[in-house]
Amino acid sequence: INMEKVVLNGKIRVNNIETNELELDFDKITGRVMVEMETKSRAMGDNTPDLTFSMKYQLMLAAKAAGVIYDDLIDLSAMDMMAVLAEVKSFLFASALGKTGSN
Repeated sequence: INMEKVVLNGKIRVNNIETNELELDFDKITGRVMVEMETKSRAMGDNTPDLTFSMKYQLMLAAKAAGVIYDDLIDLSAMDMMAVLAEVKSFLFASALGKTGSN
């Protein structure tokens, strides 16, 4: 299971419940999801040459992994958003290096 829990300083609504925890289930992220998020990110004007480094793309993946909408994540405080992005970066770079949650 490739799931990470992020404890937020602020609150976010998940499944109609206000919470300060966000569970990122990276097992929900498929190649199809990654390509769809790439397309959406580019359509929103993201010109980052490698989307692995794009905050917009990373937040889109986080939203999918957490089962929330992108707008909810982008409205988090900067500190909370960076905590979420840290987990996404860890997922992306571990995947690139062939290291998964079981390694």
